[in-house]
Amino acid sequence: MTSVDEHTPPIIMSYSPKGSQQWTRKVGEECMPRIGKEFSTLKDCIQFYRVYAIACGFDIRKSSQKRFRDGTIRTKLLLCHREGYGESKKLQKMVSMESAETSQKQEKVTTIRRFGCKAMIKVVFQSGKYVIRKFFEGHNHPLVLVQNWEFQKLSRNLTLYHKQTIINNSKVNIGASKTFRICKEVANGYENVGATLLDFKIFQREVKLFIGDADAQMFINNLDKLVERKKGFQFAYHVDECRNLCRVFWTDGHGKSAYGAFGVGIDNHNKSVTFACALLSNEDEESFVWVFQKFKEAMRGKEPQIIITDQDPAIRNAVPAVFKTARHRFCMWHIMNKVKDKIDIITRKETDFLSRLNGIVWNKDLGPLEFDDKLKEVITEYGLADDKWLCMMFDMRHYWIPAYFRDLNMGDIMSTTQRSEKEIKTSMCGCGVVGYSRSGSVEVYNIEDSEKRRTFDVQYNGLTSDVLCTCKLFERRGLICRHIFWVYSNKLMKTIPERYVMPRWTKNAMRAPIYDVDGNIIQHYDTVDEAQLEMSKVWSEFYNVISAVAKKEPDILRNLQSLLKDFMETIVQSNEKMTKQQEMEMLIGCSAPNEVRILPPRQSKNKGSGKRMVTSKTKVIEKSMKPKRKCGNCKRMSYHDSRNCPEPFSKQPPEEEGSDDDELVD
Repeated sequence: MTSVDEHTPPIIMSYSPKGSQQWTRKVGEECMPRIGKEFSTLKDCIQFYRVYAIACGFDIRKSSQKRFRDGTIRTKLLLCHREGYGESKKLQKMVSMESAETSQKQEKVTTIRRFGCKAMIKVVFQSGKYVIRKFFEGHNHPLVLVQNWEFQKLSRNLTLYHKQTIINNSKVNIGASKTFRICKEVANGYENVGATLLDFKIFQREVKLFIGDADAQMFINNLDKLVERKKGFQFAYHVDECRNLCRVFWTDGHGKSAYGAFGVGIDNHNKSVTFACALLSNEDEESFVWVFQKFKEAMRGKEPQIIITDQDPAIRNAVPAVFKTARHRFCMWHIMNKVKDKIDIITRKETDFLSRLNGIVWNKDLGPLEFDDKLKEVITEYGLADDKWLCMMFDMRHYWIPAYFRDLNMGDIMSTTQRSEKEIKTSMCGCGVVGYSRSGSVEVYNIEDSEKRRTFDVQYNGLTSDVLCTCKLFERRGLICRHIFWVYSNKLMKTIPERYVMPRWTKNAMRAPIYDVDGNIIQHYDTVDEAQLEMSKVWSEFYNVISAVAKKEPDILRNLQSLLKDFMETIVQSNEKMTKQQEMEMLIGCSAPNEVRILPPRQSKNKGSGKRMVTSKTKVIEKSMKPKRKCGNCKRMSYHDSRNCPEPFSKQPPEEEGSDDDELVD
């Protein structure tokens, strides 16, 4: 954005010989157009008049031109942007749009108001140079004030930096408005951004228009490029009879390696890990079967140990159709989150039902029989034996209650992404022996855990050093519990037996080789975009240099600006200017396809109603945020009025007025 001098001369208003008003602003002689002024190129002339227009406070518009037979421009008119007249306050320009069947006309509306301004210059090509032959200075409209110069079209320039920032931020779900505010912070003020919020939004719209209906084709083309760049990357897609993309699946070498090492969605740092990704336009059984088949093919036929989902019936039918050994379980968190909406609010609010239910469901130390007894006791105590939803969940307890799969090693992922990040404490503090028995080489320790307030039995074989604890932590997660540690410590063992050290929890878990579909070993490296890497390094180094000298050495900063300006002029002169399509392809990193064979997915309605059902919890929260008002019927401060008052409507008779029979008292 062009800087504004605080001592800019004021606007001068005068009258023409015909009595009309004219506005001008005196500028320096170095940027004042004069008849006879020469320029080596037409581009230099246009740039000169653009600088003059910015200094005066108006925008310019290129107008008619004439050419020689060889194509050289002979004459060129540069006008004020308010030249000409509009039919109304808003110029309405009819743009013809020819279609395959009929000719339609779309009305294009712009807010630029034109007043027939005569300010202009006429440039003529003469003796190998462009010469100003006509110049009219006065404007018949007020010029832009100094404080508004930043909003002029000539002062606004959406640079490649702005455009790339908009595209990069959109990849992380940051829109044009937030991107504009980020650029404001970087530039230290809105006036220094160089563009307006509308410019940012317009460019974002242009990107979407450039992609258009080719987004699905460009997406598949990008996946094809990743096959060459990333070792072990593979993908699959499916289109319907109308060539609309409906299913996509992809995975890479890292996902395959993690799947081979862990088997469940938790790595050796107890963090969630992704094996593969899929996008579906229709969440039906056929689509899920297709995804599971592609997943099984990518992992060379190895089935997962356990699959945890919500209670989707389509997934429930698709899992056994593809995976023969995998065990399907429901997510505990999703089910327990529904309790507040399914159970009567009075039962939840006025009792400790929720706390007692959570204490039973989330207790991984309970066995199946103990769980059934405790849950039935709670259901009977609170009179919920006839609750249909609770009875249904109890009948399906084998799918989601930990007590029924304590022997299954699943890395403690029953709560999916909502699982607790708290690590199992390995300290032996709080554990003590309350009983002991022996039968041959097998010793049984009854260890009381003060934290869990339970007693666990640990069996220890003195000949083989095998151990077994009733808490089943090793069976569930592959980690030795504190109770076993207590026994090993009591036996003065210095090392843990190797069979109890699971490779999936070691730092070398990901070093095992991975194979592609054909059985070839995949190398653990990807092809790096050297140009992108070098550009990132230059950006980082350049920012470090600027930050170091910006405040300490202002002279160096000015010299650097001069060098950058000269460098840019050299680059512009030596290289051809990119077309709009080439620039857009460079920014988004993908070329526009010559042929669109894959169409975007159809806008389909998936499961559920068109409008989300609002839960009672959400209704209470939204109601509490509204201010109370006085009801005209019940006369109380509440969240209703007389139209929806729960009490019967009571119409009060009007006050009686005096009649003709009333006596007048003097």
